[in-house]
Amino acid sequence: MLKKIFIFWLVFTALFSCYAKASTIPNIEAQSYVLLEPVTGRILIEKNSEERRAMASTTKIMTAIVAIEKGVLSSKVKVSSKASSIGGSSFYLRVGEAMSLENMLYGLLLPSGNDAAIAIAEHISGSEKNFVYLMNLKAREIGAFNTHFMNPHGLDEPGHYTTARDLAIIAKYAWRIPVFREIVKTRDKVINDGSYTRHIYNTNRLLWKNSEIVGIKTGYTGNAGRCLVASAMKNGYQLISVVLGSKDHFGDSYALLNYGFSHFKYMKVVTKSELYATVKVKNGMLDRAPLAAAEDVFLPIAEKEVVELKISVPDSVSAPIIKNQSIGEIYIYINGKYVYKTNLISAQDIREKTLLDIFYKMIREWLKMTETSYVPS
Repeated sequence: MLKKIFIFWLVFTALFSCYAKASTIPNIEAQSYVLLEPVTGRILIEKNSEERRAMASTTKIMTAIVAIEKGVLSSKVKVSSKASSIGGSSFYLRVGEAMSLENMLYGLLLPSGNDAAIAIAEHISGSEKNFVYLMNLKAREIGAFNTHFMNPHGLDEPGHYTTARDLAIIAKYAWRIPVFREIVKTRDKVINDGSYTRHIYNTNRLLWKNSEIVGIKTGYTGNAGRCLVASAMKNGYQLISVVLGSKDHFGDSYALLNYGFSHFKYMKVVTKSELYATVKVKNGMLDRAPLAAAEDVFLPIAEKEVVELKISVPDSVSAPIIKNQSIGEIYIYINGKYVYKTNLISAQDIREKTLLDIFYKMIREWLKMTETSYVPS
């Protein structure tokens, strides 16, 4: 089907009052990083973002995704000897104790328990190997193609890697899950479950630094260095930062987030229900169908960035047309780079012409002709 492309330009050159003086790129020491706006997936700033690196305990973001989607939060997770004996950061699980999957996820994501990761994997899939298969399957499903997991906890192992860009994609996906959001923003929690009462604390110290920080996960190993996936809400929108191979993962992440919020303003570039185009209708009661945007689209826009809307609609559509039927698309570009797409939908119903409609039209045309041709004497 042929499509017509219409182009609109929106140029934002205003001096935004929310901009800080420091609009230059911050000094980030991490080996690779990325700053992402999760609604549209727009990357605001990045460095070595597609370089494969060890990810340490940021692995557990995917562990949590698979566990939440495949498991039942109220189900009881029984701890094996393998889980209780794993080294590194710990939830201090004991062999044979049982705990709900939900509480085990707190132990996974707050104190970053490697033992919780193994216990969850065995509970969901019967074995760590089978669970890791699901992790890799999920990574490919959501578009993290440069990521490969060898374990559910993140301890250094050949073949266990990701990229800053992929980790941002994984975090963006995880953030859509309500229970994940609730857990990663929790500073500390008392768990009265299992063999004894535990009071656990989140390893993400940024949660105490600023109330705008809402997650997500720390990580550290000798090979990976200090890693952090962080998220914050400010000025009406959210940003997600990823730093890998850092000496100061908290400082780097805070600088990235601050840069994003000070240098970009959240602006509406598409308005829901506003008409953006029309399309020719074949055999319809109306010759053209008005097309409106299906949603509001807000984007972080920097000063003097140029926003371009490309409207794509078919040459024609056939009646009947139902209100809210998707017919075209709005493609959004910033400085010539594609960032997001939303649908154009029919603003009204348009029914198909019947033989009776055609007959009535012929009668009306005939009457008009006779009226104009009649000259009174």
